[in-house]
Amino acid sequence: MPGTLKDLARLMRGLDLCLLTTTTAYGHLGSRPMSNNGEVDYDGTSHFFTWAESRAAQDIAKNKNVQLGFQSQGPFLFIAVQGDATLTTHRPTMAPHWQESLTQWFKDGLDTPGLTMITVTARRVNWWGEEEGELDLS
Repeated sequence: MPGTLKDLARLMRGLDLCLLTTTTAYGHLGSRPMSNNGEVDYDGTSHFFTWAESRAAQDIAKNKNVQLGFQSQGPFLFIAVQGDATLTTHRPTMAPHWQESLTQWFKDGLDTPGLTMITVTARRVNWWGEEEGELDLS
């Protein structure tokens, strides 16, 4: 099992979908599926696209603490990433993370009105599989 972020990134290669969990305005937890948009070379930062008016964006605007939950389809592996989320609508910041496949939801690409990117910077990563572990990135 991984001892470094680079080792963990190797295990995470190919893990695209996760659950993004935020804290709602009422203090409840809200989770929704998100895609890494094919960015599977994990460096401690994840990027997701959503609508500015989405519940996820509204929650993050009030509370930056989030969790990402990944599960492998192959060997038994669960990963929990606790981190800080930020929002941006700055096109030059979003452009390197844009994938053309996203046009199925955002018809005008990066020019789609209301398009927002969520960036999650990991503070801690826990995993469970053949072994358990934790990386503190803060």
